[in-house]
Amino acid sequence: MARPLKVVHVGLGPIGQGIARLVAETEGLQIVGATDPFPDHAGKDLGPLLGLARRLRVKVDGNPEHFFRRARADVAVLSTSSALKTVKAQVAALVQRGMNVVSTCEELAFPTPERAATFRELDRLAKRKKVTVLGTGVNPGYAMDALALVLTAPCARVDRVAVTRVVDAGTRRLPLQRKVGAGLNLSQFRRAITEGTVRHVGLVESVHMIAAALGWKLDRVEETLEPAIAPRDLDTEYLRIPAGAAAGIKQYARGYRNGDVAISLDLQMYVGAESPRDHVLVAGLPPIDMTISGGVAGDAATAAIVVNAIPKVLSAPAGVLTMKDLPLVHRYNPAEVKSRPAKKR
Repeated sequence: MARPLKVVHVGLGPIGQGIARLVAETEGLQIVGATDPFPDHAGKDLGPLLGLARRLRVKVDGNPEHFFRRARADVAVLSTSSALKTVKAQVAALVQRGMNVVSTCEELAFPTPERAATFRELDRLAKRKKVTVLGTGVNPGYAMDALALVLTAPCARVDRVAVTRVVDAGTRRLPLQRKVGAGLNLSQFRRAITEGTVRHVGLVESVHMIAAALGWKLDRVEETLEPAIAPRDLDTEYLRIPAGAAAGIKQYARGYRNGDVAISLDLQMYVGAESPRDHVLVAGLPPIDMTISGGVAGDAATAAIVVNAIPKVLSAPAGVLTMKDLPLVHRYNPAEVKSRPAKKR
């Protein structure tokens, strides 16, 4: 019987815990380590922390730097930050230990021109250590990029790609509601935009992923952000939002090619959003028009995509890859993991 794949977890916020919970319940995967600097997590057995009825015999290390010096596994799941500048050293430390890395860092989903040098640096290190690094999640990583690319498969010609994602933020966790500015008055919202504390990270990365996959050279990429205004008093499990305040965001990214919009991504994420959905339109031959009613559930889907990508990452070429580079990611198949070809170390 093949040994289980050993997994360590770096970052145990709501998303990190959701991923760890799914890993703990997945055949063929074994959690052998976890770290998070939050004082209430340190020293605790991971099982009860995740709400499981059993102990996992894995104590959370409250000192990530200490953890990076001794951790050893087949793959590390990194869920600490949306910013590449923050996770760069963490990725490098894990790669130096010979571990493949799957991260939910949005800026690691695809190299934009501003961060291309960092990607090249990490790519060289990963290739030297013969491991693979992937940034993924539901958005970026699926709903507004990889899904659209899969839908172009039957097209003989693609002229334009348009994706609209509508999410009722009232059904999501508190950190996401705060990230979209729910409950801020408009003055506070404008200040938060300036400070960069209110926005969804990943739309620009998704535009560049789509363009690169289709072989399109873009003239420019533009991104705009505005508040979604609460039409009446709104309540969530965590917040009260008065009428006239920001209920969330409406964020748009456009990729221009030969002077025209070739890629348009529209994200509406606010409390009380009506008709949540994921809509993809591929203008081409033939045209493709697809809607997922209700949309793809963000938190649960992010955990699943990370776990489902692990077999592909383990058998992929070394280096920093993106979702467009992997074979088709699908529901986790234990047999696929057990039969994976081993990478040469």
